[in-house]
Amino acid sequence: MQLSEPAGLVEVGEGRFLVADTNNSAIRSIVLNERGAEVRTLDLTGVQAPSPKPKALRRLRRRLSADTNVINVDGGSSMEGYVSLAISVPDGYHFSKEARSKFDVETEPANAIEIEPVNGSLNSDGQASLKFKRTSSSSSTGRINCKVYYCKEDEVCLYQSVAFDVKFQEGVPSPAPITLAYTVVPRDNSGSSLMAAGKNL
Repeated sequence: MQLSEPAGLVEVGEGRFLVADTNNSAIRSIVLNERGAEVRTLDLTGVQAPSPKPKALRRLRRRLSADTNVINVDGGSSMEGYVSLAISVPDGYHFSKEARSKFDVETEPANAIEIEPVNGSLNSDGQASLKFKRTSSSSSTGRINCKVYYCKEDEVCLYQSVAFDVKFQEGVPSPAPITLAYTVVPRDNSGSSLMAAGKNL
C-alpha cells in the first residue's frame, strides 16, 4: 500500500500507530511486529466526508505573504475572454505529484468582474484556463494566486507562491487572449528563487 503525503503520526500503544494518508483521504493503522510493518485502512463507518466549500469570488486582499512574487499584467479592455496560466519548471525538475499546484481568484471591485473557476489545480503540464467576464467597463483587477509545488528527482520538494494582478482597463473593448507565463527558477544559496513573466498576447 502506497501512502501519499502521510502526516499526523500518533502512537496508540503496543507497536500500533495511526497516520493520516492525506492525498488518499484515509486514516491508516500501522502495526509493527517481528515480520515488519502491517498497514491497514481504518474503517470509519458512519463518518461523512466534509462537504465542499461554496465557490464564491473573494475580494482582493491588500497584503500577500512576503515570499509571494507579484506580477502586474495588462489585461486590456476586453469585456470577456480567457486567461491562460502557463507555469513551467526547468529541466531536471517536475511538478510535485503529491502536492498539486493550485490557484485561486480574487477580484477588485468584487462585482465588476467574474473569473471562473474561482479555484482549481494546474494540470500535469502546469497549465489552466480561466474564463473572465466583466460586468462593468470600469477599471478592475483580477488576481490569480498560484501555489507552485515542484521537485527534483531524489531531493526535497520546494514551494513558491506567485500572484498575477491582471489589470483590466476602461476603453473600447478589444478582445485578446491573456497568457500568464511563469518560469520557476530553483532556489539557491544566494536567495533568488524564481523568475516570471506575464504577457498579453
